Amino acid sequence: MDNGNVERVLRMADGAGDAIRRRVEDLAHIEGDLANLDGRTCTGVEYWRREAGKPDRLYLNHSIDQACPMHGQPASGGRLRSYVGSDPDRIAAARAALEREKKRRNLEHEAQTIRHGLASCGYSLRQFYGTLGVRVGDDGRPW
Repeated sequence: MDNGNVERVLRMADGAGDAIRRRVEDLAHIEGDLANLDGRTCTGVEYWRREAGKPDRLYLNHSIDQACPMHGQPASGGRLRSYVGSDPDRIAAARAALEREKKRRNLEHEAQTIRHGLASCGYSLRQFYGTLGVRVGDDGRPW
């Protein structure tokens, strides 16, 4: 390996600790956002019932056997269908609950992606040290 490649590898290794710490901080922020997220979320989807001569009415339909933090648990093999109606305030509240659930799912996905990446880094670092012929102790420190 020529000197330029050695320097490049050393620069990458020098930045690894900072990059890992940044991802751990990102994870802590996401977990804080999840903890602060209003628990009144809804796992349903909008369904509008339209009938001639009547105002359009909103329902929230849930998948079979899907519990909802806002609407509860369906009977076994059943599904929840929650009436919202045509009142603009109730519709806005229902849509806000759907949006909070979407945000919760996105944050949980992002947190899981970071956790997976950190676990993968640990595995890769053990391989890295093994390639160099360096042993790593149970505390994670090379020796």
